[in-house]
Amino acid sequence: MADAVKQAVDVRKNMARLRELREAKEAADATLRASLPASPPTKRKRKPPQ
Repeated sequence: MADAVKQAVDVRKNMARLRELREAKEAADATLRASLPASPPTKRKRKPPQ
């Protein structure tokens, strides 16, 4: 029983650590995207005649 409790605590700690890493990466990505110039919308290509 004690092993299951210890494992559950370890899993929760690991999930919290991974969540912090993911949130930090998302924040860094958002900052990078905000600093880059907006890409112009692409033009639609014409369909070839059939």
